[in-house]
Amino acid sequence: MSIQFVAGKLKGEERKAIIQGVQRQLQEAVLGAIKPLLTEFCEAELTVKLGRGKREPRRVGGQAREIEWQCGHCGCRDANHFTRDGHYRRALETGWGHIEGLQVPMVECQCCGHDVVCTYTILEKHRRFWLDLAQQVLIGSGLCQSLRHLSEQWSAVLGSSVGLRTINERINQIAPLRKLARSESITDVPAVVQFDGIWLRVQTQTETVKLDKRGRKRKKRKGKKVVLLVALGLWTDGSGKREILDWQVADGESKAAWEPFVHRLWERGLRPEAGLQAVIRDGCGE
Repeated sequence: MSIQFVAGKLKGEERKAIIQGVQRQLQEAVLGAIKPLLTEFCEAELTVKLGRGKREPRRVGGQAREIEWQCGHCGCRDANHFTRDGHYRRALETGWGHIEGLQVPMVECQCCGHDVVCTYTILEKHRRFWLDLAQQVLIGSGLCQSLRHLSEQWSAVLGSSVGLRTINERINQIAPLRKLARSESITDVPAVVQFDGIWLRVQTQTETVKLDKRGRKRKKRKGKKVVLLVALGLWTDGSGKREILDWQVADGESKAAWEPFVHRLWERGLRPEAGLQAVIRDGCGE
């Protein structure tokens, strides 16, 4: 350790410097441990895809082993024609900081000699930010944190500037996932479902234009009251499990607002014959 402590009690700037030094060394240690682990996980996935470990021979004359990875040139999907081809180095931004020189396994197609397009589970190709940062920004957006606040958080962790557009693009990626979640079947049906509406105020743009502090033209915003219709599942098997099954933003809690929401849950499998025993509601939507 390169941090120098003293016998007396540290205060003010001295204490701050010590804490910053400890945090810096902890971050370096964490990044040093994460870097080889990411490579190891990619190597393990590659072994499963190829069906053989390092330096094990290919089964050229055997049955074809088709996988979702394919050659970028000839389109071959047979893993028996793929071989390891060293590594390429890339940078990655994570919630622990910047990783430089991360080694990612490469694969070559023996049919044509070109590279195989590998889509590793834990690494997105051509993506600067890792999965943990994407999750953090979505959580921050759900907590109504501003783009500027999220950008400042990311920049402080990574030690480099992160633009507002980059943050906004990550948040917009949740839209198709939300649509997918609302169409998936509910296989684990809870015994009890509670329906309720949560009133809140959201900011909307108007057509009125005003100048901000920097003299830039901005559309004026105003608050609008909306209700968040929520279906909360409660399991009575002793696990204490509770989960939001679905939600929908509406203008009110009328029957016209609740009906399509409940119908969607019915179509997804929330039915008595699947295990539903009771429904709790407060009387709104009559």
